[in-house]
Amino acid sequence: MFQKCKNKTMNFDDALVLVRRNFLCCLPVLQIDWHGLLDDISWEQQEKLLEYTVNNPLVVRYPVKFGYQIAFLKHIIHHLNKMNVEQHDQLYGKYCALLNNQCGSTDQAGFNYKHYEIPGNDVITLKESSAFISDGTAGLCSWQASKALCEFIIHNLEDFRGKNILELGSGVGLTGIFIAKYCEPSMLVLSDCHNSVINTLKQNVELNFPKGAKVDCDNPLVSCLIDNGDSLVAVMDIDWSYINESNLHQLIEPEVVVGADIVYDHSLFEPLLIAINYAFTLSNNKCKFVLSCTERNQDTLSDFLELLITARYRINEETVYASKHFQWDSTSAKIRIFSITRDWSFQ
Repeated sequence: MFQKCKNKTMNFDDALVLVRRNFLCCLPVLQIDWHGLLDDISWEQQEKLLEYTVNNPLVVRYPVKFGYQIAFLKHIIHHLNKMNVEQHDQLYGKYCALLNNQCGSTDQAGFNYKHYEIPGNDVITLKESSAFISDGTAGLCSWQASKALCEFIIHNLEDFRGKNILELGSGVGLTGIFIAKYCEPSMLVLSDCHNSVINTLKQNVELNFPKGAKVDCDNPLVSCLIDNGDSLVAVMDIDWSYINESNLHQLIEPEVVVGADIVYDHSLFEPLLIAINYAFTLSNNKCKFVLSCTERNQDTLSDFLELLITARYRINEETVYASKHFQWDSTSAKIRIFSITRDWSFQ
């Protein structure tokens, strides 16, 4: 079973783990590095490949998009045909079954799941929209900058471990749920302000902490508050323009504020600055804001950074680490990460 993959130094089982990670989070099939796994693959190994991917119990229970699974198997079949490798009966059987059931691959709202394997042998499962824009918002899927921020956190764990953390613009919750699982924060508040996003975010938090104890909270903006043993995790509906009316201070005095892909529209700059100012006020200007951005428009990002400088914030550009646990297309757009602080004496 430890046959070396052709022209590679990686053995089959190690390559299989990497391919599974890419499959679970639906990395585009043509971007998957197979590490030679499909070359001279035996029937037993083909069966194991299916067990790790399309027949994975996690995928059976929380399916990734059927179209993606079909493309994944089609690629395997095409490659094996090209290599004149005999194909396992289950390979075609699963492919045909997916084709027949493709129409039932999403729920009524058009959602599927993605699964992110993270350090510590844990997995984040997220319900996401199949559409780029859904119900009038783009917040129902995970974005590139969120994945890059998770990689950054892995390399800077001590800046987040055990802290009180507020996330602005949580979307479906990838970054926040990762922080809750990996960093063991004392308190974590995930926030957004669109009803569809808040509902999906709440479902994802509950899905990833099924053993967490629900805690009563009389703040009507808190959709859920969970004690997972290591941390308190809250989902909160926060409109940045009215954050000072949210009674956020009753839940948290943030030591770290995080945000990913929230700087993309000039119309959001003023309310976002209001929210940042409020968070820093709660911490007496002692917190740090970690901002991860996809630089789609250099002028837009530059304008926001200038706005922060004018408001007497200090900006330090951080290292963007290569994708390892969270895969994204680094060629599509530049990711930039900033640590933002403020003079403690600022009034």
